[in-house]
Amino acid sequence: MSERTNDYLSYMRLVLGLYILKILRQGPAHGNKIAEEIKRRTKNYYSPNTNLLYPLLRIMEEKDYIVGVWDNPVTRGRRIYTITQVGSAYLPELEVKLKERLKEAEARIEILKSDLLES
Repeated sequence: MSERTNDYLSYMRLVLGLYILKILRQGPAHGNKIAEEIKRRTKNYYSPNTNLLYPLLRIMEEKDYIVGVWDNPVTRGRRIYTITQVGSAYLPELEVKLKERLKEAEARIEILKSDLLES
């Protein structure tokens, strides 16, 4: 995988992880509900890819940021996620990381605007 792909994936995991924790802070939710809420909040600009969302939910469970339980353990229809104290405590760190990444992106955009559009 290229460095650019890795950078993009780490950025998307950061954004998606922050959305997951903020949504779960409002109450328990299953994966589809989380995805729909992200889509709604971003005015349909971003629709989370399930190939990124569900593996990230599993990773966040392993790191104890969230807890998931099956709504019906027999049929395993939906996994309902809840934020943990560890996840709540991790939110400010994620916010700082995202602010740093956005600041870098804004600086790159300003260079392009200045160089290509303001002549």
